[in-house]
Formats: sequence, C-alpha cells, structure tokens
Amino acid sequence: MLSGSVAVVGSLNTDRTLLVDHLPGPGETVLTAGPARVSFGGKGANQASAAAAFGGRVAMIGRVGDDDDGRAILADLAARQVDGGAVLITPGAPTGSAMIAVDAAGENLIIVDPGANSMLAPADIGTAGVGEEAVLLAQLEIPLPAVEAAVAGSRGLVVLNPAPAVQVGPRILDRVDVLVPNRSELGHLAGAALPGTLDGVARLARKLADRADVVVTLGSDGALVVPRHGGPATHVAAPHADVVDGTGAGDCFCGALAVLLAEGADLVDAARVAVAAATISATGNGARGRLPRRGEAEEQAAGIRSRLVAM
Repeated sequence: MLSGSVAVVGSLNTDRTLLVDHLPGPGETVLTAGPARVSFGGKGANQASAAAAFGGRVAMIGRVGDDDDGRAILADLAARQVDGGAVLITPGAPTGSAMIAVDAAGENLIIVDPGANSMLAPADIGTAGVGEEAVLLAQLEIPLPAVEAAVAGSRGLVVLNPAPAVQVGPRILDRVDVLVPNRSELGHLAGAALPGTLDGVARLARKLADRADVVVTLGSDGALVVPRHGGPATHVAAPHADVVDGTGAGDCFCGALAVLLAEGADLVDAARVAVAAATISATGNGARGRLPRRGEAEEQAAGIRSRLVAM
C-alpha cells in the first residue's frame, strides 16, 4: 500500500447556493438575500479536495455527465491536485447537482439531484484501481452496490461517512474500520432517537463500535471518538470561530482525517486536527471556499482540549 495515499469513491456535483435569512419550514416560502452562488460540490469531491489541500495523494472515483458542468468539475479537480483519471464521463446523464440554502448563522439545508452519480456501478470500481491506497474514503451519495464493491476491493483502512443517512447492510459495515457519522446519522444507524447529551451520543455510538471505531462529528461541539471493542470515549472540543457557512465542514473533517490516518496517526490525534480543519472551513463561503492547509489546522489543534466521556 502507498503510505499517505487516499482513494475517494463518491459523488461529484455542481452546487447552487442561496443565502436566506432563515431556513424554510414545511410549506414555507422564503426569499433569497442575493443571487445564487455556483460552485462545485458533492460529498465525494469535497472530501477529495479537502484531502488534497491537506497534502494527501488523492485519487477520485465517480461519474459526471457529458456536459459543461462535468468538464468544469474535472478541470477543478485537476487544479486542486486530485487525480481524476477514474472519474467516468456518462453520456445521456446530467452531472449531479445540489441546491443549498444557507441562513445567517451558517446553518444549511441541501437538496441533491444525483444525476450521473446514480449510475456509478460495481464494474466501474473494478477498473478504477482500488486496492493499493492506504485509506479508502466513501460516502452514500452513490449507489450502495458501488460502495460495496469499493470496500470489498480495498486492502487499506476503510473510512465510511454514512451520509446521507440510508440503511446500510453488513456487506458494507463489516468492512468499515472507521465510521464517521454526524449526530443524526448516528441515530439512524443505531435505530434510536437523536441523543441530546454528549453521554447519550457516547452510549449510542458504543452500539456501533463492535464493528469499527466510531468518530461522531458534532458541529460546533467538535467530535466524539469511540474506539471499537471498549475503551473510553474521548470528546474533542472545537475551537471558537466566526462561522460563515457550515456547508462542507463535515466533508473537510473526513478529508483531513483520511490523510492523517493514511500516514498512521492515532485516531484521537487525527480527530483533533480534523476538528480544527473543519472549523476553519466553516469561516468561508461554500463547501470548498476555505479549505485549510495542514499547518494552519495543526496550529489551531494545538490549543484544542479533549476529555474522556462517561457512558
């Protein structure tokens, strides 16, 4: 395996972001605070871009449409030093897209049209060269059979960000080494109500830690690391920041975490730096508007506190 290398299998989208005073409720119409901002996204491509900005050797596996958006995405990946040689162009299908509403506090609401992402197949994974990477990083914005093929073919550490929250079977979960849900995804996977306290998060995460290490991202509350097969949970606090847009902060966390784990870092230490990276990313607009460099995140992480959590 190639030390420090990360293969990301996942989605690639064009994002259209609307700024609003508040996020709409059911049946509510809200007006935008300005014109739509067009950028590139998709959880897979966001995580690959964050990993590359963090200094990792990154290959992206996925599909785009045979259209202007798809070609622009490939050019953007190349400019970010992400190897897009395994991103397939899909005739007859549009490139995936997302509509994102962001309120004044930086909270967001996202609706995704998968487009070509929905056509990624197991055979595509077989021709992508999966297997030699130190870390395989996957999410769930692509068909589950493609995720199954990727985790089955990897000989490296498998990191899964189970987003969006869908039902995931043992053929995927049994191959995962590090599971990285947010609070709501944790509740979905564990089949339980959303935990309201840190102790509750820890207890719920422990239900999943018989299979894998679990790192729960908690937004402005940082992250919780729960090791597999027992051992104390560790809460990693987040540094203070003036949040502008939280879109993609979780993706930045995953990308940074994957690079550090690919280099052999301890999970809690890696989570501490990844929390700092995600916090920095939320101080800029868009999913990739503020991707931090490694030294910047490590400097912020030096002041982050962590503590053991009772369960």
